[in-house]
Amino acid sequence: MTQDDLAKKVGVRRETIVFLEQGKYNPSLRLAHDVATALHARIDDLFIFDDSEPEPENRIVLVD
Repeated sequence: MTQDDLAKKVGVRRETIVFLEQGKYNPSLRLAHDVATALHARIDDLFIFDDSEPEPENRIVLVD
């Protein structure tokens, strides 16, 4: 599945998927659920949160 395919399936822009993959965007619970469902995976298998990640002020937040 391409980034574009996944984006269309979950109702976001492709750029949102890119930022999710790069760890630059923390999804809402709803988006995390939708992505996991589309990929036939569990949320905790797809999204791993690490304390060593950049501080929130260094993140990019996208609003669709």
